[in-house]
Amino acid sequence: MGYLLLLLLLFFVPFLALAAALAFLVRPHPVHVPIKGRHVFITGGSSGIGLALARQAAVEGARVSILARGAARLQEARDGIRLATGVEVATFSADVRDADAVAKALEASGPVDVLVCNHGVFSPQELDKQDLEEVRFMVEVNLMGTFHLIKAALPPMKRNVKATGLPASIAIMSSQAGQVGIYGYTAYSASKFALRGLAEALQHELISDNIRVSMIFPPDTETPGYAEEHRRRPDVTNLIAGSSPGMKADDVAKTALDGIKSSRFIIPCNFEGSMLSIATAGLSPQGSYFTALVEVLFAGSMRFLGLIFQWNWFRIIERWHARMKNS
Repeated sequence: MGYLLLLLLLFFVPFLALAAALAFLVRPHPVHVPIKGRHVFITGGSSGIGLALARQAAVEGARVSILARGAARLQEARDGIRLATGVEVATFSADVRDADAVAKALEASGPVDVLVCNHGVFSPQELDKQDLEEVRFMVEVNLMGTFHLIKAALPPMKRNVKATGLPASIAIMSSQAGQVGIYGYTAYSASKFALRGLAEALQHELISDNIRVSMIFPPDTETPGYAEEHRRRPDVTNLIAGSSPGMKADDVAKTALDGIKSSRFIIPCNFEGSMLSIATAGLSPQGSYFTALVEVLFAGSMRFLGLIFQWNWFRIIERWHARMKNS
């Protein structure tokens, strides 16, 4: 009995000490970001995840604005949201690569409480076969477009937070390809990995303004461009990533909105994403005591699992190239 008690103490005392340390260390502290009655501005809002987010935010009582390039698709989205929810949303047509057009749209919309940078383009191909203009296009839309939005939204957002006393949020839609690089995603992953650096530094800069930053990492999602993207993917990419099932846009949107309201910095959307979040936690902000504990306890295991995945991916690549050489 004495030995059993000693073993329990040897296990629980360090565990409790770790839990206490993490409760002290995690930053920023979690807050609730209200949605009801507040202005939610969503880019890429005319289809896919953006449209699903707009519908869900409207149902929760937000004043919703959506921005996209195509005026016709924006009209369809607005009509669809009105039909589904009875709520009228504001629409703005602009190319996120155009900083002036983005600034005018945000000025016309009024101060934003929750900015969701959901826009993005994806064109999978090996870098040596991909035109540099296509690479530049992805970087300008996915990365520079996000800078344009945040720069334009921040001044009135800060003033609004000070006036209302309520926290605001900037959410950035990345991808699981923004957590791990995969064959054929060289340019796309580069544009999405960069968003994480933007978000981590930005959270440091905005924490004293009571503005929370979130990074959303969805897997393949069943959107209008989903089938075309899969058709364009290199064969090796399909062998590596093709077995993973795609998520529904509504499911991604619900997970994303819940994470935004909880002020989570990292928002994975499925089990694989949660494992990737643990494996790639690094020096990212962490406001959840429980998630911090899971990261500390399982980071080593996730690294080992990651090495197994990398071994398998390199084996697939080697076998595919050997088969091509012999065919």
